[in-house]
Amino acid sequence: MPLLDALRALSDFTPPRDLPPADLALLADVLESHGLAPIASYHLETLPIGAGLPAQFREKLLSLYQGVVNDNVYKAMALRGFLKDVEAPAVLLGGLATVDWLYPHLAFRPLGDLRLAVRGVDGGRLAAAAEKVGFKPLGVSEGGRVATFGDGRITFTLQEGLWPGAAEDPELFAAAVPFPAFGPGVSRPSADDMLLSAVAEQALLGLYAPLIGFVDLRELLRLPAGEAPDASRVKARAAALGLSRGLYGAMALVAGFFPAVAAAAAALSPELSAPERLAVDAVVESARDPARLVHLRGAEAAARRVVAPR
Repeated sequence: MPLLDALRALSDFTPPRDLPPADLALLADVLESHGLAPIASYHLETLPIGAGLPAQFREKLLSLYQGVVNDNVYKAMALRGFLKDVEAPAVLLGGLATVDWLYPHLAFRPLGDLRLAVRGVDGGRLAAAAEKVGFKPLGVSEGGRVATFGDGRITFTLQEGLWPGAAEDPELFAAAVPFPAFGPGVSRPSADDMLLSAVAEQALLGLYAPLIGFVDLRELLRLPAGEAPDASRVKARAAALGLSRGLYGAMALVAGFFPAVAAAAAALSPELSAPERLAVDAVVESARDPARLVHLRGAEAAARRVVAPR
């Protein structure tokens, strides 16, 4: 598919010299909606792949790149200001956990929703620290397992598990990797748990998730031996967390979107019963339809019950 070929080229960290043929107006819209505009713009402005492309196309992406730079810097600084004096354990999740790890540049990935996993016993201390620097509580949800805070410009959530509403997860904290740049108690997930967190996010969207999330998975699967996700632990954790169907579907999709990591994805794909496999395969087939690149939501609501965490 020409559109997917162009998206692959512009989302790769080492893109080819030439952009595959594509409808540039449609390509720009899809890059924006899938969170890929910043990395695409960086390549177009700095590498041969951008040579000869219309100024209007490049300027649209460049404005999005600049907006993401500003937004990411503000969000990162605001969270650091909140966390720098907090010693209670907190694990960064989502885009916040990936940009200084999986991506070579802060602007390559929009941070999106700001989420931190915290232990229930530490929630009060973190909430007090957030209010001390100007973040006001905006509400509690998921039976008290998720608390949202905002300062009028950004919001962030504190949650107990890998996804909003999940139970507290001691293994997440035990395996987390210290990330002192954000504060003395701050960590990022292990590669295994980062992958499962990304899978859970996609499963909650019925696998109709922006491609930037699949770029996260692609880069996790590209990590060198010794750093990459451990297949046996990932599959065991997925089974314990009720994420096996989501993991199966996400691995099938990332392999389809980025064939270079298909073998690594296959190694992480869990065994499902025949009825489960048939149900998830139907969702995957729908989610990989070329039309979903243009219209993200599609059959999301109907698909969600098949792959969502149990």
